[in-house]
Amino acid sequence: MKRYRPGLLTLISALLISLIAVSCNSPAEPSTEPTPGGLVVAWFNGLGNTVDLYFPQSDSLVTTAYITDEMPNDIISHEKDRIAVLNSTSSTVQVFDVNSTGGELFHIDLPIGSNPYEMSWDGNHLWVTLLMTSQVAKVDLSSGGSVSIIDVKANPTSIASTGSYILVGHGTWPDTSVTGGITVLDASSGSVIDSIITNDNVTYMRYFSETGMVHAVTSTYMDGVISIIDPSSMGILAQVNTGGSPVYPVEAGSGFITGDGWMSGNLYFYDENGSLNDTWNTGLTSAWGVACSGDTLYITDFNEDMVYIADWTTKVMLDSLAAGDGPQGIISVER
Repeated sequence: MKRYRPGLLTLISALLISLIAVSCNSPAEPSTEPTPGGLVVAWFNGLGNTVDLYFPQSDSLVTTAYITDEMPNDIISHEKDRIAVLNSTSSTVQVFDVNSTGGELFHIDLPIGSNPYEMSWDGNHLWVTLLMTSQVAKVDLSSGGSVSIIDVKANPTSIASTGSYILVGHGTWPDTSVTGGITVLDASSGSVIDSIITNDNVTYMRYFSETGMVHAVTSTYMDGVISIIDPSSMGILAQVNTGGSPVYPVEAGSGFITGDGWMSGNLYFYDENGSLNDTWNTGLTSAWGVACSGDTLYITDFNEDMVYIADWTTKVMLDSLAAGDGPQGIISVER
């Protein structure tokens, strides 16, 4: 698991990541097959080193659609029909085309031992936090693309790209003298131009282009807070006290939803005015990742190796999908 350290459910040491990854089975490489059309929902299985694909239009589930490198840690859709998977132990970014299963299109190597943690796409480059080396990588995400390394404050965990700015969140480990906060970089030069004081341990960040705001999630233990940041002023406009340990938020209608990670199956509904509008106890054992398409919500249950489908407007569970070992990050890709 990626967010455990002694005493707090937040981060994990590189050694433990390696031990877990080595203990996992390595399934055979899947054969290349075309995929159904329409929307695709993709998630990575952190303990199984695989990616599964689900196609709602045809109700088709493709398990082990791709094999990842060791210990996948994040997933995004960066270009039409393409997804990128970040792998911590192997220090790589892999690119896949969701129009077919099978092998990767290509991969890019990051510094060995850096523990690549989270990533963000700015429309031209991929930005990756390197937890163990206190750096950020700026990646030209094309076959044979270049990698530029930028030094930042210790414990870079989360990252968000607004186009002009790169916001880098800091955790509380491995350097315990650093407790959190956000470093702001100029996207063109990579130079530090500002900093933002936050609650301790910034674990996730996401930029929402529809509203122009960055949502920064902080949590130590059962004290989750989501800070709404205006990139134009670099100020915190509002804070949502969710409690628990929220993870990546997604936009849903006029508001936002985030899961409670490994702590519980709770889903938190909130807005950018700082209001926690509702908490839904789904009854799941965990709600690590959420992806939204219209009224439909997809929820990964890491503990039970399942992905659940729900109507978030009525808070009704609709279906369940058998996932690989340890489903975590999940995205929906419109095609």
